[in-house]
Amino acid sequence: MQSAEYKIGLVISTLSLLEEMKKIADKKALHLEISHKGLDEAISDGKRMEANGVDVIISRLGTAKMLRDNLHIPVLSLPDASIDIFKSLIEASKLGTKIILATFMHKVEGLATIEKLLNIQIYQAVYTDLASMENSMILAKYRGYDLAVGGGLTMQLCQKHNLKYVELQTNVDIISAVFEDAKSVAQINREEQKKAYRYQCIIDATTEGIIAVDDQGRINAINRAACEILKINPRVTGSPISQYLGKNFLQTVLNAKRPVANQIQKIGGELFVFNQLPMQMHDETIGKVLTIKTISNVIKVENEVRRNLTRGLVAKYFIEDLVHKSIPMQEIVLRARKFAQIDSTILIMGATGTGKEILAQGIHNLSKRAKYPFVSVNCGAFPEQLLESELFGYEEGAFTGSRKGGKPGLIELAHKGTFFLDEIDSMPTNVQTRLLRVIQEREVMRLGADQKIPVDIRIIAAANRDLSISVREGRFREDFFFRLNVLRLHIPPLVDRRDDIPVLFDHFIRMFAEKYNLDPIVLPESYVERLMMYSWPGNVRQLRNFVERLVLCSDLGLHIKPLDELYGELAQYQPTVTSVQHEPDAESLRQKMKLTKNNHEAAFIQKALEDSRFCKTKAARKLGISRTTLWRKMNSSS
Repeated sequence: MQSAEYKIGLVISTLSLLEEMKKIADKKALHLEISHKGLDEAISDGKRMEANGVDVIISRLGTAKMLRDNLHIPVLSLPDASIDIFKSLIEASKLGTKIILATFMHKVEGLATIEKLLNIQIYQAVYTDLASMENSMILAKYRGYDLAVGGGLTMQLCQKHNLKYVELQTNVDIISAVFEDAKSVAQINREEQKKAYRYQCIIDATTEGIIAVDDQGRINAINRAACEILKINPRVTGSPISQYLGKNFLQTVLNAKRPVANQIQKIGGELFVFNQLPMQMHDETIGKVLTIKTISNVIKVENEVRRNLTRGLVAKYFIEDLVHKSIPMQEIVLRARKFAQIDSTILIMGATGTGKEILAQGIHNLSKRAKYPFVSVNCGAFPEQLLESELFGYEEGAFTGSRKGGKPGLIELAHKGTFFLDEIDSMPTNVQTRLLRVIQEREVMRLGADQKIPVDIRIIAAANRDLSISVREGRFREDFFFRLNVLRLHIPPLVDRRDDIPVLFDHFIRMFAEKYNLDPIVLPESYVERLMMYSWPGNVRQLRNFVERLVLCSDLGLHIKPLDELYGELAQYQPTVTSVQHEPDAESLRQKMKLTKNNHEAAFIQKALEDSRFCKTKAARKLGISRTTLWRKMNSSS
């Protein structure tokens, strides 16, 4: 930064000194603003300079002190060097022997020696303002002193009271050094102003009110939002915060020794949420930071978040939310983790209630698109025309009842993220055609529009039945099926992964017990065995709802009869699998396992049996399950 950019104010009442300072400033290419006033009369000019953007002011001692007390910008003083005082007294001794020396606030030490050397008497007229200076000089004149040494104000008083005057000289080198100091101070001050401005811009950028106070409770910083929320003037820096916030706030929030989180306070008839965090430095609290939100704004933000969640713009579930233990599900999750790192289309197939959307959301949250939207649509929940408008959006006037200004489709909203199409086997064929074009061209056209909009989305589709069958039946386009069937996952029903049933039971029991503030229930082992043998046609969704009923009924106390009644309701929808009464021999076991050789779980069990010479106790130990569980698995494979 060039020195010419700095603005330096000179408040000097001595005209000859002012001229000398202007010459030196010109050589240094400094921009000056000038005032000829001194002491308390100079304060108004100092404030004008501050308002005009002056970086630093230079003045004599007394005037400098008064300016510092009334301004916010730096003020430097011209020192009265001993050598300058001595030279001025030598000049004065040529005009008289009784000399007045005007000194600000304190007497100058060591003048007795000068009095002897020059054979003069010196009266130090100590002053604090213009009035006290005049009184001191009047008193000195009364005592016979007829000559004064000082600056411009001293000269004016000498003229007024008929006293001789000698100017207090200031060395050129001292003036030059003060200018250099002024440039350094101006540079530092500019940098501090930049820091303060950046800091203010940062805290003004948030909609949350922020106030910083020192250890005495005085406001150090406040942002625009806090001023608007509390309806106070932004120029409150330095004021006690107690002027603007109530006594209860001071006791519960500001004076709290520990951080305060989400404290609700009523101020001026309105409710606010406060947070308070102490500022610690070297184990000392140097201040506190407060954040403020109105209750209405908190509710507004919460509602906005809820709207986003319900619209499907956020993936709430992670891959870890897919509760499982069985080997088939472990393999599916492993494949899903790998597929998440690939940006190709995924087709998830599985019966209703198996957790297809949870898996889709988990894949999204593991992918590089995780920070972008997850938009889902149930293709079977909309009539054909409504599904088109939801998927592709529409322009204003596209059809009767269309929204003014049009509406973006769900595909547009999914830009950069993942678009999940549930029950895609229910999608009408003409919509399949349009969607196929979107997937291939990565462009979407709203209904009634003539321009295409580029979109970058990853498609995950889900179906309740095998789409290849729908293709053969002519209900699903073959080319659309091939485009979707790039990466494929199949979630088996619970009946094919019975090992997951106890794990899911435990998970949902804990979840609903916590939700309804109840103690987790413990079911009789015989009852668990019966539930294990049930086919669960509604899969995890049916099991979840059944567990919720169990937990709620437990509040009244579970007994065998109510348990039987609940189980009987299950049996109305699907009969339980008949249990085998006798243990099969080794040869029949081998034959049964051969029939299910393609099943991974059966293969593991068969190998364990063969390794243990068909000793079921050893085989169960090898597999890490109980003998009863092994017995059940062998029966279910028949």
